[in-house]
Amino acid sequence: MKAVSRMLLGCMITILVVACIGGAACGETLPWGVERIRTPCVWDQDEDLAVDEGANAGDGVRICVIDSGIDYDKYDSVKVYHPDLNGNVLDGRGFRHWYCSVEERLDYEDTNGHGTHVAGTISAVDNTEGVIGAAPKAKLHVAKCYHIVNGPADSAYREVVSAINWAVNQGAYIISMSLSFAMNYTELFEACYNAYYYYGVLLIASAGSEEESFVRYPAAYDSVIAVGAVFPNLTRADFSNTGPELEFVAPGFEINSTILGGEYGTLSGTSMAVPHVTAVAALIYSSKVDPDYDYDMDEEWDNFEVRDKLQELCLDLGPSGKDEEYGYGFINGWATNQRPLGDVNIDYKVNILDISIAAKAFGSYPGHPKWDRRADVNIDNEVNILDIDIISSNYGEIDP
Repeated sequence: MKAVSRMLLGCMITILVVACIGGAACGETLPWGVERIRTPCVWDQDEDLAVDEGANAGDGVRICVIDSGIDYDKYDSVKVYHPDLNGNVLDGRGFRHWYCSVEERLDYEDTNGHGTHVAGTISAVDNTEGVIGAAPKAKLHVAKCYHIVNGPADSAYREVVSAINWAVNQGAYIISMSLSFAMNYTELFEACYNAYYYYGVLLIASAGSEEESFVRYPAAYDSVIAVGAVFPNLTRADFSNTGPELEFVAPGFEINSTILGGEYGTLSGTSMAVPHVTAVAALIYSSKVDPDYDYDMDEEWDNFEVRDKLQELCLDLGPSGKDEEYGYGFINGWATNQRPLGDVNIDYKVNILDISIAAKAFGSYPGHPKWDRRADVNIDNEVNILDIDIISSNYGEIDP
């Protein structure tokens, strides 16, 4: 076990490599963060830790992970990725600031582990080993920024700018940035602004893990979703930065995911919270558009609509409403992916079957013999009158 400080990635990280090499001897496990945001309710109704046939698991959504790269081995010209990511990586590029310009490279191998870990939380594949991601069929573009790990910030931010522009050109729906800068850079602001407002990309970044009352950049921009971290009991992680720009919190403590060498390990930080939000957004994008959020009535999701749905259906924590420690609240992967809201058995209508599921589980909590995670619509870890009210208020609604 060792602690590694990563200045620009914005977190103090502890790496604990699991005992089984490549996960083969351990079988597949569900990380606590993926379970807690309840994305498995979307694609694993029978709880067998496998994606149900025809279920929404992020299919068709392209995400660019701007980070330290991704784990792979090279055999001649063929890249073989980490076994729990192989099949979900589309392509990648490296970006290195060199002699006053940023050069684009074909090498995007992760020599650090941070980017590989983030990628696994988003979309580790559905197989029989290691872990499973929150959106296990989402596809990844990988952008490696060479100076993002303990490098000079003036080089790193230029690399990030180039990576954002590259992601836009690849047609990414979402850009995930588990990184932060203490300073505001004009070029970085402009790249985020253009990607969000002109090209319709949803950008998500870490608020920072410096125990500061200051959301770092690019998360502090209004074009970017700022994400903080919570412990398993949903209290704010003490390392998680706070501020008025904070939008959501997500699991960020001892998150088990993919690391270098085909192995698995736990990392902590707001960097680990970002991919949870990214995955939930991906599941929304890959679902049929919700008419309640289809403001332009084009029957397609756009970044503004996805962002609004994330805000309105998260679990409010701390003082009522948006606050500087929890933002709008804890990201909810379950309610945001019900069509219509209250359809807990995913048959596309709210009826007596949904009421029955909630009634049977009423008063239960994790570990209780009557516990049914599907009935906990607001994911507060208790099936109570709030869940019944949500289902009842939408009774009779049918997915058009």
